[in-house]
Amino acid sequence: MHRNKKIGVSGGLGRVVREPLSLGLLLSHVSCPFFRNPPGDSSTAFFLSFLLFANVLAPVILAPAISQAAGQPLASLHSYTGIWDMPTARVMPDWNVRIKYGQSDPYRYYGVAVGLFDRLEFHGQFTETTSVIAFPGEGYGYHKDRNAGARLVLVKEDKVLPQIAIGAYDPIGTSLFPSRYLVMSKIFGNFDLTLGLGQGLLGGEAYQDIERGGGTEGLDTTFLLSGPTRQTRLFGGLEYQYNPKLTLSAEYSSLQYEDLFGTPDKASWPINLGLKYQLSKHLSFQGGYMRGQEASFGFSANFPLNPEGMLPWKQERPYIPGEAKRWQAYEADNDQLATLLARELKSDGFIGVTVMVSEKDVWVDYVNNKYHSHAKSFGRVARLLDALVPERISTFRFNLLYRGQIIQSLRATREELRAFMNNTMDKEGFLKFAELVPYHDLQQETLLQEDGQIAKASAQYNWFDYDLNLKVKTFVNNRAGFFKHKIFIQPQVYVYPWKNALLMGELEFTLLNEYDEVVFTPLEPEPTRTDLVLYERESRPRVSVLAFDQHLELPGNVLGRLSLGYFESEYAGVGGELFRYFLDGRLGIGLESTLVRKRDPNNNLTLSDTITKTYSTNFLNLYGLLWPSQGVEAGLKIGRFMAEDVGYRLELRRSYKYFTLGAWYTKTDTDHMTSAQNIGSDQKGVFIRFPLSIFTDHDRRGHVEYDFTSFTRDAGAIPRQPSTLYPLDPYQSTTHTRATLEDMRLQ
Repeated sequence: MHRNKKIGVSGGLGRVVREPLSLGLLLSHVSCPFFRNPPGDSSTAFFLSFLLFANVLAPVILAPAISQAAGQPLASLHSYTGIWDMPTARVMPDWNVRIKYGQSDPYRYYGVAVGLFDRLEFHGQFTETTSVIAFPGEGYGYHKDRNAGARLVLVKEDKVLPQIAIGAYDPIGTSLFPSRYLVMSKIFGNFDLTLGLGQGLLGGEAYQDIERGGGTEGLDTTFLLSGPTRQTRLFGGLEYQYNPKLTLSAEYSSLQYEDLFGTPDKASWPINLGLKYQLSKHLSFQGGYMRGQEASFGFSANFPLNPEGMLPWKQERPYIPGEAKRWQAYEADNDQLATLLARELKSDGFIGVTVMVSEKDVWVDYVNNKYHSHAKSFGRVARLLDALVPERISTFRFNLLYRGQIIQSLRATREELRAFMNNTMDKEGFLKFAELVPYHDLQQETLLQEDGQIAKASAQYNWFDYDLNLKVKTFVNNRAGFFKHKIFIQPQVYVYPWKNALLMGELEFTLLNEYDEVVFTPLEPEPTRTDLVLYERESRPRVSVLAFDQHLELPGNVLGRLSLGYFESEYAGVGGELFRYFLDGRLGIGLESTLVRKRDPNNNLTLSDTITKTYSTNFLNLYGLLWPSQGVEAGLKIGRFMAEDVGYRLELRRSYKYFTLGAWYTKTDTDHMTSAQNIGSDQKGVFIRFPLSIFTDHDRRGHVEYDFTSFTRDAGAIPRQPSTLYPLDPYQSTTHTRATLEDMRLQ
């Protein structure tokens, strides 16, 4: 059953604006007390006075109490948390997202920020400079720069110490707005005071060269890793929370405005003033007066990442069978009981159901297509069985299926299940007696061989399924225009001819297509990705996927996959994969290989006559669930990519509360390529996956994925396939089920 929808966004870039930044490696070598151009005596005195006030005198004079503002920090004009242009030591709360728009001529800011672990904040934005035309006469408009940054809290605020953080903004690549800083903030009653030391733009340096936006495509860390003695300036400010909705803000800015890219006017004075108003629970407005000469304003939307989103979830009705059905189950023999249970589980909404019954045991194989939590599905099935099966049956066994393979097996006695789900036994006690293991139930095979009285029944086989998606692809930062869209309807058909087998068909019906306007020439004679525009500019209906996918259960708990057909709009071929999990899914290792050919961009059911090369990939795949309680995981692909470039792809992501945020970075050997733009290029991207349940009034399995990646280079390319074994999301692991086992009680 396929309910996982994906919205793809492809990021193409013009000459001026660089590739998307990886969201890692941003926080080393920040400001320290040794300056090439130290602050003057007055600045030094101010800095020392702040430390004295914050740590010695203020606690006595003001008797501070930490206000709510520390837990819900406000945005600057940019995407990051701050006052106006200056950052603070505050970060967004864990697993909260901010969407931001700000404007202060000549700049407009469009950005997003996310808080992690109450100590980290990642932020990214487009900065549009209205005083610079990027490609005169070509319709692109104002210059737009893509930038990102991060902030790490080193010391959390308490009654004595201020909160201290380090951070960097636009610190790597061909940056136009680079800064790094050390900053502290302290709350006194309704006042939040901030003082910091900045370098780069925050240190008064100038970055005006427009060609910096079209230079090296590699991971340039020149600014980030530069020595600590570069020019440094002091900045600071305060925010006053007048009431829960209104905050007044003022800052002393360290920016040398007349030296910034886009050459804004010289500041009349280095003070920015304004207010921030909470319009609703999730929406804020800010308005200010910058540099004594310029009005500014902004809007921000803040919301937590929770699977229960726009609509409150309705309580699911408990399963309560009537007396007639109870009597039917009591009188049934094993065959009749297995049939009854399979039918009831299917009626309750589960699919792929198979039930086996002996005199004392019942087995249930099923697919959890109802809930985010597998533990919750175990609880629902357990309550249904407990309500129906006769008391002679003392042991319940559940096998959770994914693509026809058993990924989790739970065995428990009826008494243990009742005690745990009725809150008379805690999780640790239940796991001490019950058995929760990955892969299949080994005891089941033994019992099936020894007991000839076991009856088996299946619900009606689900051999057919379908989906209908609205998909959007966006080419970003092409010289023909900043945003070029392709919008199309994508019906998908799934046929399951036998166990673990899938035949997938995918069509595309275009509603809007601006890719025929995109100016982008393939970079290689036999490109892997830079000819994608040739495939996307076509607006006629086409078959994007027509493939067969067979999953295998191999000896030693090894998972296998074999795929064959049209994998995506650009490639057709064959792919295979082996994967094995260890330590309850916390570690994994596998092998993967593909062999593909180009499809004809004008006739997508035939192979290309222009490019007849066979592209191959070969990888060693490594997976690790690094921090199970927080859903932090990593994947590493090592091997050969499609352009015969050897290297690695590292992916880091956090899957928490059924959302996933991630970033990836690919580094390969590109010396054999012919294009100067390909040689030395590193590929990077970010993505978010969010549950469909945020749009519904009930718990629902399935997700939407939004990728922000690049196809403007040929290095690090991998063909899409109908499915993958590496890496499964952490919600499939027994480690996650153990951590969320209390969800069983929700049913």
